Amino acid sequence: MKIAVVTCNRADYSKLAPVLKGLMEDSFFQVSVLVMGSHLSDDYGYTYKLVQQDGMPIDSMIHTLLKGETEGAMVESMGLAMMKLPDVLNRLEPDLLMVQGDRFEALPVAIAAAVMNVRVVHLEGGEVSGNIDDVIRHSITKLSHYHICCNQDARLRIESMCEDASRILLSGCPAYDQLIKTDTSQYQEAFKRWLPNHRGVRNFIICLFHPVTTAIAESIHQFQLILDALLEFGAKTILLFPNVDAGSKELVRNVRMRGIDKKDFVHFYKHVPFDDFVYLMANCALIIGNSSAGIRESTVFGTPVINIGTRQNARMAAANVETILEVVNKDEILNLMKIQFGKIYPSNYIYGDGKAVQRIIHFLKGIDIKASVQKSFNFDRNLSSHRSTGSYCGVYALNMQSLSEQLALAVDLGGSFIRVALVNSQGEIHNILKTEMVACPEERIQIIIQLVNELLDEKRYPVVGVGVSTEGRGNSETGEILFAPKVLRTRLEDALGLPCSIENDGNCAALAEMNFGKSKLQDMALLHFGTGIGGGIVHEGSLWTGYSYSAGEFGHIVVSFDDERVCPCGNSGCLEAYAGGWALSNMAKEIELSSNLKEIVDRDHGTEEEIKEKRNDDKFFACPFLASLADGGLNLAVQHLSRASRAIAAAILTIYNSYNPPVIVMAGPLAPVYFEEVRTLVEKKMSVLGKEFPVVLSDMTEMPLKGAASLVLNSPILANFKLR
Repeated sequence: MKIAVVTCNRADYSKLAPVLKGLMEDSFFQVSVLVMGSHLSDDYGYTYKLVQQDGMPIDSMIHTLLKGETEGAMVESMGLAMMKLPDVLNRLEPDLLMVQGDRFEALPVAIAAAVMNVRVVHLEGGEVSGNIDDVIRHSITKLSHYHICCNQDARLRIESMCEDASRILLSGCPAYDQLIKTDTSQYQEAFKRWLPNHRGVRNFIICLFHPVTTAIAESIHQFQLILDALLEFGAKTILLFPNVDAGSKELVRNVRMRGIDKKDFVHFYKHVPFDDFVYLMANCALIIGNSSAGIRESTVFGTPVINIGTRQNARMAAANVETILEVVNKDEILNLMKIQFGKIYPSNYIYGDGKAVQRIIHFLKGIDIKASVQKSFNFDRNLSSHRSTGSYCGVYALNMQSLSEQLALAVDLGGSFIRVALVNSQGEIHNILKTEMVACPEERIQIIIQLVNELLDEKRYPVVGVGVSTEGRGNSETGEILFAPKVLRTRLEDALGLPCSIENDGNCAALAEMNFGKSKLQDMALLHFGTGIGGGIVHEGSLWTGYSYSAGEFGHIVVSFDDERVCPCGNSGCLEAYAGGWALSNMAKEIELSSNLKEIVDRDHGTEEEIKEKRNDDKFFACPFLASLADGGLNLAVQHLSRASRAIAAAILTIYNSYNPPVIVMAGPLAPVYFEEVRTLVEKKMSVLGKEFPVVLSDMTEMPLKGAASLVLNSPILANFKLR
């Protein structure tokens, strides 16, 4: 497949570079790079050299930028680009052309390609910010055949513009792939280049301010106030050139006329390469201005940001961003600088999870370049929602259900079966395939791959990744199942070409309850009762896995030191040895071997042979058979279940006193067997303390599969499941 990637400036290249590297590493693609716009201007640092340094195959350098930095010059530059692009596209004959974002230089590229019947892939459409960028961004969306976006809101906006939902990929921001992987403690070389002789971190400012083309005079005034505040604050400052929009020359002129670029504490640069900028951004005390970097990239590091004006006022932002829409005077900025400078915020991955490139490569490979290039529009989506009111205009809610949902491949490595399913963003399972579990890890991986291929059956689904729920304790960062010889995540990613996340089945159950449960609890402890007993802890909407990924192992809370019941973990007295599914199976065997077997037969539960056959069927003991015996007055069954319920209640009270969650959720196929007695025991103990501690029963089924799916379905929006 021949693909042409167009980069116009330093900003779009930071998003395109990870994708280009992924394309270059895959022999499926024949890649051409077109460089144009401010990349080729000395005034903006000749940033095309960064593309060359990265080893990208620059096919064409298209000089399109006319100097002047006015609205008229922008239009003339766009016209010049449209005059030059046809020759390039005719020569390259690409199957796809990729363009990024919302810059005015990108619009003529999309127009030329669309008119010349070249399929356009638009990266990072559907967002809203401010400025003329919104108009350009949405115009490119309408000219594009395929759409790759960074968050759920953007995807729904693209759908609301009548675009074909099956051609929209929610991938996350490609720049996050680099941001998340960068060890920002290794900042020394970047500091030598851009902060010579500077010592320490979190003690300098980055200022990056662009003109607002719809309010140039106002933005120039705002920049003057920012400069006044920086001069009075006096901290070391890296001041970067604005972009090439109308009004940028006036901003630079303000800096030089006031001699600010000559100040000892100010470093004034045309451009800082993105690799170095990441180190500076992660280790500075404050970012001030109106750059999207302060809204999008800074959240990964929790860097404090002061956003000035309306240029980014509609973008989704995290808690580290403070915005002043209308600046009255420099003191307003100065006071907020004193508050924000050096403040530490938690990391927040609201625009990606570091796996965007894998999703994008997989998506591009699925494009049928032999099909008609003619676009189709889904007008019925919006018209049908207004027919009942007789109106065909209005605002379309972003929370309305998508016509074509993003899907995840969910894998459940259970005790008895390997299961693979397609799960949508509402937690609905489309299809399940399963086969018996095998002992050999390598054979297990091959079976998963085979089941996935059968499930997809060569159909084109908008699959965003693979989530794996495993019995073993999994390291969610490396994809390794602890105490197992194989790294599962890497193998599946290589074979399927999709990002893969892995988590313990108990944690997956907790994620399923948080994301798809009736109450969508954001704070809870969950116990999952199946063959064994697992669980998970959710705090403020994130999964807590603990120091060694062992948080939530509630089945191994020791509830007795006097009993010799041995748990599979090797210890004795664990909760699972009393209330796990395998423990119930052992209880039933004890009943069979006891003198009470005749009593069971007499109560019409079957012949002795039938009962023995049922005992060997795991499903039989996953149902409340023993509970029915206990209800019927069978003493041994009563004793077994009562002891198990007391053990569960003791464990729950331990969880309350050690972790103090607001609620305990009992889930899984065996939870109903214990629930009523456990709740009564817990309420009785809590009443002595004069406190309430709700214990609730989940009615959700297939929790490991749904939780595995949520690992990837939610990651582009909220990827940091691990509390630190």
